Amino acid sequence: DNALIYMHYTGCRYGTPDVMARIAGGEIVDPSEYYLRSTPYFETASDKYDWLNRIVAVGVGRRMPDHAAYDVFEIK
Repeated sequence: DNALIYMHYTGCRYGTPDVMARIAGGEIVDPSEYYLRSTPYFETASDKYDWLNRIVAVGVGRRMPDHAAYDVFEIK
């Protein structure tokens, strides 16, 4: 719908040296073998998505060979 939403985040990824090497090598590693969490923040002037300006969220991530993917949850 062409609404502009700015998002930025910080996070933490941790795993054993072996697991981190496998991820760095492009292997798909089961997310249960490492920890990948983020805290995203949103800013928008859109009335429709204004609620994003007032939430606390956490992202639970997994690393793919060419990108990271996150499921983002609002903390209530």
